[in-house]
Amino acid sequence: MAMKVGCAAWTWTEPAHNPPYEGAIRSIGELGFDGMELILRDFEDIHGYWTPEKRKEIKRMLDYYGLEVSQFAMFQNVMDGLASLDKERIERSVDAFKAGCEISADLGCGIVNFVSPWPDVITAPNSYLPEYYYINVPGVDPRIRALQTFQTKLKYNFPKPFDWERYWESHVDAVRRVTQTAKSYGFRLAIENHANTMTPHTDSVIRLCEEVGEDNIGANLDTVWAYLQREYLPWSVHKYGKRLYHVHMRDGDGLAAYNLPVGYGNTDWEEVVKALKDIGYDGYLSLEWAHDSEKTRHCTEALQYLRALIDA
Repeated sequence: MAMKVGCAAWTWTEPAHNPPYEGAIRSIGELGFDGMELILRDFEDIHGYWTPEKRKEIKRMLDYYGLEVSQFAMFQNVMDGLASLDKERIERSVDAFKAGCEISADLGCGIVNFVSPWPDVITAPNSYLPEYYYINVPGVDPRIRALQTFQTKLKYNFPKPFDWERYWESHVDAVRRVTQTAKSYGFRLAIENHANTMTPHTDSVIRLCEEVGEDNIGANLDTVWAYLQREYLPWSVHKYGKRLYHVHMRDGDGLAAYNLPVGYGNTDWEEVVKALKDIGYDGYLSLEWAHDSEKTRHCTEALQYLRALIDA
């Protein structure tokens, strides 16, 4: 089977990640993608948006456009308890994960995903924690660019003391619990790497998978976050091997820019796709970037480009 090309719903939604997703489904379906990603953005969306009736409506729309759900994601807002030491917060995220599995089952999706969380006791004064710094990038909506903050030095605040081993052991235990929940539904769980999180890069995701010790946990490779940390992406692909369940496609410069449409940075996509073929990957390449004022053009270009690489 050949790789497929999909697109994240939040590439099309503003603010990014927030429901409703019906407009994104129409746009992605009309462009001819094979599939798309959907997401649980906030706890209140479990009952406020993802009602049983809404799930049926969304499934009908997906079927109309011939779209699969490549993976169902659960946002940092929902899963951050997995990096906490607070038992109530851990339980809240574990329960929300189960709710996300229920939604995924109704959408006919067999892969659930979340971005690696981080302990909220660590703070970044000027930005979202995983970021290095913002820079102006092509296609970004001017309203968003006006809010961007340039900082040349990365600076975090840590509590004193900060017991990393205690946080890691708690995280492994929490992730093991949700991995077992995913298994009870017959799902695979794809952990997504972001810089400066519990599992920021390829090797740390692999370490987590090994310590969790279940056969249904693997990776969603976020290409640009790995590249931002100077990983050579084909090597990452080979390291993951059969644990690679899903791939996020966006571009960057390997230094600071990480939100570019595919083809607008300097990622060597030809070598990435070649490595994916070498390991026998037959899952999704999913476009994912935000705040793009020229979504239709950039997504069309990327879809055509990636399909040509897959067919080469």
